[in-house]
Amino acid sequence: MLVLPIDGSRALLVLAAPAPQYKDRAAGIVATDRATGAPLVEVPVSLTVEGGQPQLLRVSVPQPAVPKELAAGQMVRASQLVFVSGEKNGRTWQIFRAASLTAVKPG
Repeated sequence: MLVLPIDGSRALLVLAAPAPQYKDRAAGIVATDRATGAPLVEVPVSLTVEGGQPQLLRVSVPQPAVPKELAAGQMVRASQLVFVSGEKNGRTWQIFRAASLTAVKPG
């Protein structure tokens, strides 16, 4: 497994409200954080890059660590943001994980 930290000082634009992350969508089993047991949510965000194209990231975050009123159009910072990649059953997988999201006040 490969884990790469990402600079968390950049603000991220929230593209949609958090949605439950599923371990097994067909059975309705919600994914949980291995350390805390908290349910995981996925938040689509845009990472802006100076002089480049914005990048879409789908960030997995424990639900209690997401602001309650988080909505599309808000700016957030992700603490302990990492890119994780691995292989399971011959298939490569990739996710972005964060310990928490914090709203950035405008201005």
